Amino acid sequence: MEDLLKPDIGVMILTICNFLLLAYLLKRFAWKGIIGALEKREQQIASDKQQAQEARADAEKIKAELEEKLNRLSEETSQKIAQAVALGQTQREQLLAGAKEEAERMLAQAREQIAAEKDQALAEVRDEIVRTAVLAAKQVVREDIDASHAQAAVDRVLNEIKQK
Repeated sequence: MEDLLKPDIGVMILTICNFLLLAYLLKRFAWKGIIGALEKREQQIASDKQQAQEARADAEKIKAELEEKLNRLSEETSQKIAQAVALGQTQREQLLAGAKEEAERMLAQAREQIAAEKDQALAEVRDEIVRTAVLAAKQVVREDIDASHAQAAVDRVLNEIKQK
């Protein structure tokens, strides 16, 4: 067991020679390929990083343009809504004014019609009063001009009118 812990010079020299031979062979045949592949990979990573930054910048630019368009459309929509509300208000006022004029015209027409019917009714009442007076006068003239007879004649005429 103690032999394992002691260094062996021959094995060490052989290990150093193997390592140096391996390093020489790697440098001679593989080092350029490995370094070339690493440089190529590094360039690819840098290129991808640059493309990602450009794509991000383009995306930010497109986002800003879309937000600007959205704001513009929002403003246009608000303006159109305000115009539509104003137009609706104007039409509402016009309709209300038209309806008010129509109501006033119908009211005036109804008043005229009521006045005409009132005049006609008054004329009919006057005619009826005249006929009643004429009938009463006929009855009074036929009989003596006695007050009690005159009263009875008027009562009879009024009863006849009520029956009609």
